[in-house]
Amino acid sequence: MSNKALQKDLERGLPDPLYCFWSEESFFLEEALSKAVKTVIAGSPEEFNLDIFYPSSAPQEILDALITLPLMAQRRLVVIKDYHQFSKPAVNALTPYFAKPYETVCLLILSQKKPKFPSDFRWKIYPLSIREAELSAWLKMVSKEKGVQMTDDAIASLVEFSGHDIGSLLMEVEKLKLMDGKIGSKEVASSISNMREYTAFDLTDAITAGQNTKAFRILKAVLSGNASQPTIILGALNWHYKQFYLLWRNKGKKPIKMRENTYTALRKHLTSLNEENFCYIFQCLHEADLGIKSSGRPEIAMEALLIKLLKQGRAY
Repeated sequence: MSNKALQKDLERGLPDPLYCFWSEESFFLEEALSKAVKTVIAGSPEEFNLDIFYPSSAPQEILDALITLPLMAQRRLVVIKDYHQFSKPAVNALTPYFAKPYETVCLLILSQKKPKFPSDFRWKIYPLSIREAELSAWLKMVSKEKGVQMTDDAIASLVEFSGHDIGSLLMEVEKLKLMDGKIGSKEVASSISNMREYTAFDLTDAITAGQNTKAFRILKAVLSGNASQPTIILGALNWHYKQFYLLWRNKGKKPIKMRENTYTALRKHLTSLNEENFCYIFQCLHEADLGIKSSGRPEIAMEALLIKLLKQGRAY
Protein backbone atom coordinates (compact mmCIF):
# COMPACT_ATOMS: atom_id res chain seq x y z
CA MET A 1 0.00 0.00 0.00
CA SER A 2 1.49 3.32 -1.00
CA ASN A 3 -0.02 6.48 0.52
CA LYS A 4 2.03 8.65 2.88
CA ALA A 5 -0.90 10.94 3.73
CA LEU A 6 -2.97 7.96 4.82
CA GLN A 7 -0.08 6.66 6.92
CA LYS A 8 0.01 9.97 8.79
CA ASP A 9 -3.75 9.82 9.36
CA LEU A 10 -3.42 6.26 10.70
CA GLU A 11 -0.71 7.42 13.10
CA ARG A 12 -3.15 10.10 14.32
CA GLY A 13 -5.89 7.50 14.86
CA LEU A 14 -8.03 8.36 11.81
CA PRO A 15 -9.52 11.37 13.64
CA ASP A 16 -12.05 12.42 10.98
CA PRO A 17 -15.61 11.00 10.81
CA LEU A 18 -15.62 9.99 7.12
CA TYR A 19 -13.00 8.06 5.15
CA CYS A 20 -12.98 6.25 1.85
CA PHE A 21 -10.21 3.90 0.73
CA TRP A 22 -10.42 2.68 -2.84
CA SER A 23 -8.25 0.32 -4.84
CA GLU A 24 -8.64 -2.22 -7.62
CA GLU A 25 -6.57 -4.59 -5.45
CA SER A 26 -8.64 -6.16 -2.66
CA PHE A 27 -5.42 -7.03 -0.79
CA PHE A 28 -4.61 -3.34 -0.23
CA LEU A 29 -8.13 -2.67 1.04
CA GLU A 30 -7.94 -5.57 3.51
CA GLU A 31 -4.49 -4.43 4.63
CA ALA A 32 -5.74 -0.87 5.21
CA LEU A 33 -8.83 -2.13 7.04
CA SER A 34 -6.68 -4.17 9.41
CA LYS A 35 -4.64 -1.07 10.25
CA ALA A 36 -7.79 1.03 10.67
CA VAL A 37 -9.26 -1.44 13.17
CA LYS A 38 -6.06 -1.40 15.23
CA THR A 39 -5.80 2.39 15.28
CA VAL A 40 -9.45 3.37 15.83
CA ILE A 41 -10.55 0.87 18.48
CA ALA A 42 -7.20 -0.20 19.93
CA GLY A 43 -7.62 -1.46 23.48
CA SER A 44 -11.44 -1.29 23.28
CA PRO A 45 -13.86 -4.23 23.05
CA GLU A 46 -14.07 -4.90 19.32
CA GLU A 47 -17.36 -6.82 19.51
CA PHE A 48 -19.15 -3.65 20.70
CA ASN A 49 -17.31 -1.03 18.66
CA LEU A 50 -16.87 -2.52 15.21
CA ASP A 51 -19.52 -3.21 12.56
CA ILE A 52 -18.83 -4.35 8.99
CA PHE A 53 -21.51 -4.16 6.28
CA TYR A 54 -21.78 -5.44 2.69
CA PRO A 55 -24.02 -4.62 -0.33
CA SER A 56 -26.55 -7.16 0.95
CA SER A 57 -26.98 -5.17 4.19
CA ALA A 58 -30.11 -3.10 4.67
CA PRO A 59 -29.38 0.67 4.77
CA GLN A 60 -31.32 0.97 8.03
CA GLU A 61 -28.98 -1.60 9.61
CA ILE A 62 -26.04 0.60 8.70
CA LEU A 63 -27.74 3.77 9.94
CA ASP A 64 -28.58 2.10 13.25
CA ALA A 65 -24.92 1.17 13.71
CA LEU A 66 -23.83 4.72 12.87
CA ILE A 67 -25.99 6.26 15.63
CA THR A 68 -24.97 3.69 18.26
CA LEU A 69 -22.72 5.12 20.96
CA PRO A 70 -19.30 3.55 21.61
CA LEU A 71 -18.79 1.30 24.65
CA MET A 72 -15.64 1.81 26.74
CA ALA A 73 -14.12 3.62 23.77
CA GLN A 74 -13.96 7.14 22.39
CA ARG A 75 -15.36 6.14 19.00
CA ARG A 76 -16.85 3.23 17.09
CA LEU A 77 -15.67 2.03 13.66
CA VAL A 78 -18.31 1.29 11.03
CA VAL A 79 -17.04 -0.23 7.79
CA ILE A 80 -18.93 -0.42 4.49
CA LYS A 81 -17.26 -2.90 2.13
CA ASP A 82 -17.70 -3.22 -1.64
CA TYR A 83 -19.30 0.21 -1.82
CA HIS A 84 -19.00 0.14 -5.62
CA GLN A 85 -21.65 -2.60 -5.63
CA PHE A 86 -24.21 -0.72 -3.51
CA SER A 87 -27.47 0.10 -5.27
CA LYS A 88 -28.44 3.70 -5.96
CA PRO A 89 -31.44 3.53 -3.53
CA ALA A 90 -29.11 2.27 -0.79
CA VAL A 91 -26.62 5.09 -1.42
CA ASN A 92 -29.47 7.64 -1.41
CA ALA A 93 -30.65 6.30 1.95
CA LEU A 94 -27.17 6.78 3.44
CA THR A 95 -26.46 10.18 1.88
CA PRO A 96 -28.10 12.30 4.62
CA TYR A 97 -25.71 10.75 7.14
CA PHE A 98 -22.75 11.44 4.85
CA ALA A 99 -23.70 15.13 4.94
CA LYS A 100 -23.91 15.26 8.75
CA PRO A 101 -21.77 12.48 10.28
CA TYR A 102 -21.50 11.76 14.02
CA GLU A 103 -18.20 12.53 15.72
CA THR A 104 -18.53 9.41 17.88
CA VAL A 105 -18.14 7.18 14.80
CA CYS A 106 -15.42 6.71 12.22
CA LEU A 107 -17.15 5.60 9.03
CA LEU A 108 -14.82 3.83 6.63
CA ILE A 109 -15.93 3.00 3.09
CA LEU A 110 -13.96 0.48 1.03
CA SER A 111 -14.45 0.44 -2.73
CA GLN A 112 -12.76 -1.14 -5.73
CA LYS A 113 -13.82 1.83 -7.86
CA LYS A 114 -13.24 5.53 -7.26
CA PRO A 115 -16.47 6.80 -5.68
CA LYS A 116 -18.18 10.08 -6.45
CA PHE A 117 -19.13 12.19 -3.44
CA PRO A 118 -20.41 15.79 -3.36
CA SER A 119 -17.55 18.25 -2.85
CA ASP A 120 -19.11 19.69 0.32
CA PHE A 121 -18.98 16.33 2.16
CA ARG A 122 -16.25 16.00 4.79
CA TRP A 123 -14.67 12.97 3.14
CA LYS A 124 -11.05 12.00 3.15
CA ILE A 125 -10.56 9.80 0.09
CA TYR A 126 -7.39 7.74 -0.26
CA PRO A 127 -6.43 5.73 -3.35
CA LEU A 128 -4.33 2.67 -2.54
CA SER A 129 -1.96 1.33 -5.15
CA ILE A 130 1.60 0.33 -5.91
CA ARG A 131 3.53 2.00 -8.70
CA GLU A 132 5.74 -0.16 -10.90
CA ALA A 133 8.82 1.53 -9.41
CA GLU A 134 7.69 0.61 -5.86
CA LEU A 135 6.71 -2.99 -6.55
CA SER A 136 10.05 -4.62 -5.73
CA ALA A 137 10.42 -2.75 -2.42
CA TRP A 138 6.85 -3.61 -1.45
CA LEU A 139 7.32 -7.28 -2.33
CA LYS A 140 10.50 -7.42 -0.27
CA MET A 141 8.65 -5.95 2.72
CA VAL A 142 5.73 -8.38 2.38
CA SER A 143 8.08 -11.34 2.01
CA LYS A 144 9.93 -10.34 5.17
CA GLU A 145 6.64 -10.04 7.08
CA LYS A 146 5.77 -13.58 5.98
CA GLY A 147 9.15 -14.91 7.09
CA VAL A 148 10.59 -15.36 3.58
CA GLN A 149 14.12 -13.99 3.10
CA MET A 150 14.62 -13.12 -0.55
CA THR A 151 17.62 -11.66 -2.32
CA ASP A 152 17.21 -8.70 -4.65
CA ASP A 153 17.77 -11.06 -7.60
CA ALA A 154 14.97 -13.31 -6.34
CA ILE A 155 12.61 -10.33 -6.03
CA ALA A 156 13.48 -9.21 -9.56
CA SER A 157 12.89 -12.73 -10.94
CA LEU A 158 9.52 -13.00 -9.22
CA VAL A 159 8.37 -9.60 -10.49
CA GLU A 160 9.50 -10.49 -14.00
CA PHE A 161 7.39 -13.66 -13.88
CA SER A 162 4.21 -12.31 -12.26
CA GLY A 163 4.33 -8.67 -13.29
CA HIS A 164 1.93 -6.35 -11.46
CA ASP A 165 -0.51 -9.13 -10.52
CA ILE A 166 -0.62 -8.77 -6.73
CA GLY A 167 -2.58 -11.98 -6.26
CA SER A 168 -0.07 -14.05 -8.22
CA LEU A 169 2.87 -12.45 -6.40
CA LEU A 170 1.38 -13.28 -3.01
CA MET A 171 0.68 -16.86 -4.07
CA GLU A 172 4.29 -17.30 -5.17
CA VAL A 173 5.58 -15.90 -1.86
CA GLU A 174 3.37 -18.40 0.00
CA LYS A 175 4.92 -21.22 -2.03
CA LEU A 176 8.43 -19.98 -1.28
CA LYS A 177 7.68 -20.22 2.46
CA LEU A 178 8.00 -23.99 2.05
CA MET A 179 11.69 -23.61 1.22
CA ASP A 180 14.38 -23.35 3.89
CA GLY A 181 17.01 -20.64 4.06
CA LYS A 182 17.48 -17.54 1.98
CA ILE A 183 15.68 -17.51 -1.35
CA GLY A 184 17.67 -16.59 -4.44
CA SER A 185 16.79 -16.39 -8.12
CA LYS A 186 17.51 -20.13 -8.58
CA GLU A 187 14.99 -21.06 -5.88
CA VAL A 188 12.40 -18.76 -7.48
CA ALA A 189 12.99 -20.35 -10.88
CA SER A 190 12.68 -23.82 -9.33
CA SER A 191 9.44 -22.94 -7.56
CA ILE A 192 7.92 -21.47 -10.70
CA SER A 193 9.10 -24.42 -12.80
CA ASN A 194 7.80 -27.07 -10.37
CA MET A 195 4.52 -25.37 -9.57
CA ARG A 196 3.87 -23.35 -12.72
CA GLU A 197 0.54 -25.07 -13.32
CA TYR A 198 -0.72 -23.71 -10.02
CA THR A 199 -0.85 -20.01 -10.89
CA ALA A 200 -3.99 -17.90 -11.26
CA PHE A 201 -3.37 -17.69 -15.01
CA ASP A 202 -3.71 -21.44 -15.34
CA LEU A 203 -6.71 -21.73 -13.04
CA THR A 204 -8.52 -19.04 -15.05
CA ASP A 205 -7.47 -20.73 -18.27
CA ALA A 206 -8.73 -24.14 -17.10
CA ILE A 207 -12.06 -22.64 -16.00
CA THR A 208 -12.57 -20.76 -19.25
CA ALA A 209 -11.67 -23.86 -21.27
CA GLY A 210 -14.10 -25.97 -19.22
CA GLN A 211 -11.36 -28.34 -18.05
CA ASN A 212 -13.11 -29.56 -14.90
CA THR A 213 -10.59 -32.10 -13.63
CA LYS A 214 -7.60 -29.83 -14.18
CA ALA A 215 -9.35 -26.85 -12.57
CA PHE A 216 -10.17 -28.80 -9.40
CA ARG A 217 -6.65 -30.24 -9.27
CA ILE A 218 -5.15 -26.74 -9.44
CA LEU A 219 -7.55 -25.38 -6.84
CA LYS A 220 -6.82 -28.26 -4.46
CA ALA A 221 -3.07 -27.75 -4.82
CA VAL A 222 -3.36 -24.00 -4.29
CA LEU A 223 -5.59 -24.35 -1.21
CA SER A 224 -3.72 -27.17 0.49
CA GLY A 225 -1.96 -26.38 3.72
CA ASN A 226 -2.55 -22.62 3.89
CA ALA A 227 -5.54 -20.89 5.48
CA SER A 228 -4.88 -17.56 3.73
CA GLN A 229 -4.97 -19.01 0.22
CA PRO A 230 -8.77 -18.73 -0.39
CA THR A 231 -8.58 -14.93 -0.09
CA ILE A 232 -5.43 -14.76 -2.19
CA ILE A 233 -6.71 -16.98 -5.02
CA LEU A 234 -10.06 -15.15 -5.04
CA GLY A 235 -8.22 -11.85 -5.36
CA ALA A 236 -6.19 -13.26 -8.23
CA LEU A 237 -9.34 -14.53 -9.98
CA ASN A 238 -10.97 -11.13 -9.55
CA TRP A 239 -7.94 -9.47 -11.11
CA HIS A 240 -7.83 -11.86 -14.06
CA TYR A 241 -11.52 -11.59 -14.86
CA LYS A 242 -11.32 -7.79 -14.65
CA GLN A 243 -8.45 -7.90 -17.13
CA PHE A 244 -10.46 -10.30 -19.31
CA TYR A 245 -13.47 -7.95 -19.20
CA LEU A 246 -11.28 -4.95 -20.08
CA LEU A 247 -9.88 -6.81 -23.08
CA TRP A 248 -13.39 -7.87 -24.14
CA ARG A 249 -14.66 -4.28 -23.88
CA ASN A 250 -11.73 -3.18 -26.05
CA LYS A 251 -12.84 -5.78 -28.66
CA GLY A 252 -9.51 -7.56 -28.52
CA LYS A 253 -7.32 -4.46 -28.70
CA LYS A 254 -4.55 -4.68 -26.12
CA PRO A 255 -5.02 -1.99 -23.44
CA ILE A 256 -2.01 0.28 -23.00
CA LYS A 257 -1.26 -0.87 -19.42
CA MET A 258 -1.93 -4.57 -19.96
CA ARG A 259 1.18 -6.71 -19.75
CA GLU A 260 2.02 -8.93 -22.70
CA ASN A 261 1.79 -12.21 -20.73
CA THR A 262 -1.72 -11.28 -19.55
CA TYR A 263 -2.78 -10.38 -23.08
CA THR A 264 -1.40 -13.62 -24.49
CA ALA A 265 -3.12 -15.73 -21.82
CA LEU A 266 -6.54 -14.12 -22.25
CA ARG A 267 -6.95 -13.29 -25.92
CA LYS A 268 -7.43 -16.92 -27.00
CA HIS A 269 -10.71 -17.00 -25.05
CA LEU A 270 -11.88 -13.58 -26.23
CA THR A 271 -14.97 -14.83 -28.08
CA SER A 272 -16.06 -17.14 -25.24
CA LEU A 273 -17.89 -14.56 -23.10
CA ASN A 274 -20.49 -11.83 -23.42
CA GLU A 275 -21.78 -9.08 -21.12
CA GLU A 276 -24.27 -11.38 -19.40
CA ASN A 277 -21.54 -13.97 -18.73
CA PHE A 278 -19.31 -11.36 -17.10
CA CYS A 279 -22.16 -10.06 -14.89
CA TYR A 280 -22.78 -13.62 -13.69
CA ILE A 281 -19.07 -14.26 -13.07
CA PHE A 282 -18.58 -11.10 -11.00
CA GLN A 283 -21.71 -11.91 -8.99
CA CYS A 284 -20.30 -15.39 -8.28
CA LEU A 285 -16.98 -13.88 -7.19
CA HIS A 286 -18.78 -11.50 -4.84
CA GLU A 287 -20.83 -14.34 -3.31
CA ALA A 288 -17.65 -16.38 -2.83
CA ASP A 289 -16.04 -13.42 -1.05
CA LEU A 290 -18.99 -13.25 1.36
CA GLY A 291 -18.83 -17.03 1.84
CA ILE A 292 -15.12 -16.99 2.67
CA LYS A 293 -15.61 -14.25 5.28
CA SER A 294 -18.70 -15.72 6.94
CA SER A 295 -17.95 -19.44 6.77
CA GLY A 296 -15.72 -21.59 8.89
CA ARG A 297 -14.90 -23.62 5.76
CA PRO A 298 -13.68 -21.13 3.12
CA GLU A 299 -12.49 -23.97 0.89
CA ILE A 300 -16.15 -24.99 0.46
CA ALA A 301 -16.97 -21.48 -0.79
CA MET A 302 -14.11 -21.74 -3.29
CA GLU A 303 -15.24 -25.16 -4.52
CA ALA A 304 -18.80 -23.84 -4.94
CA LEU A 305 -17.41 -20.89 -6.91
CA LEU A 306 -15.44 -23.23 -9.16
CA ILE A 307 -18.54 -25.34 -9.87
CA LYS A 308 -20.52 -22.23 -10.85
CA LEU A 309 -17.77 -20.91 -13.10
CA LEU A 310 -17.31 -24.27 -14.81
CA LYS A 311 -21.07 -24.55 -15.41
CA GLN A 312 -20.97 -21.07 -16.89
CA GLY A 313 -18.13 -22.20 -19.15
CA ARG A 314 -20.25 -25.01 -20.56
CA ALA A 315 -23.03 -22.49 -21.28
CA TYR A 316 -20.89 -20.69 -23.81
